[in-house]
Amino acid sequence: MVTITVDDNPKIIKPIIKMLTKIDPSGTHLSAGSGDEALDLLKRNNVYVIFLDIEMPAMNGLEAARKIRALCPKTNIIFITGYSEYALEAFSIYASGYLLKPITENQIREALDNLRYPNQPPIDQKIRVRCFGQFEAWYNGEPIKFTRTLTKTLFAYLIDRRGAMCDTGQMICAVWPEGVVNQTYSSYLRMLISDLQTTLTMLGVGETLFRGRGTVGINTEMVDCDYYKYLRGDEAAVRQYHGEYMTQFEFAEETRYFLLKDK
Repeated sequence: MVTITVDDNPKIIKPIIKMLTKIDPSGTHLSAGSGDEALDLLKRNNVYVIFLDIEMPAMNGLEAARKIRALCPKTNIIFITGYSEYALEAFSIYASGYLLKPITENQIREALDNLRYPNQPPIDQKIRVRCFGQFEAWYNGEPIKFTRTLTKTLFAYLIDRRGAMCDTGQMICAVWPEGVVNQTYSSYLRMLISDLQTTLTMLGVGETLFRGRGTVGINTEMVDCDYYKYLRGDEAAVRQYHGEYMTQFEFAEETRYFLLKDK
């Protein structure tokens, strides 16, 4: 799940992000200090829920919500505010929730359980990924054919990062363990990112990849992954893990250590 928490007060954002990370540890939880910043993030990410403060300078939350609704009609908007008098206008914008500060984890959980637009993709519309053993990926029951071996390596690394936005240096070190961040490697990486985007788009799941300013991440909601299920405590996934994880990739060593330690 990809979320954006929007508030001009960082002291409000920090605990909400912490609670969201606890509720959805495999998700990507972004933050913005203004409506304009939120709209910019929305254009570059496949966002499921926006937690939106109402009382903000320049562009207030209600105005931002109208622009969000015009840009992404099915994105869930949950207002966060210290004032109850905005509730009627908020719901006229088809909000999915209205939370009064201070916000608790239970409030967030309840709001997420009762969203207006439960837009999770069906399982057969997701990429299926196997991380335990050697890394492999399928779509509609067919192995995904990557144009380049390193494109598959990049995809595996982004899967390993569980939706975290990865910068150029991180991706170069993962794809080329001996590499350095220079123009040559950076150019090659851009080609791999473009190749991966093309591969996913041709399958009809281009929204699996989202890109920021110099960063790339995976929309984990578009992936059916044994590793992600394991982290959620899925019994079948726990039984499937026998100590091997993405065995062909050096970058997976840290996760392998974490899984063995957990086991």
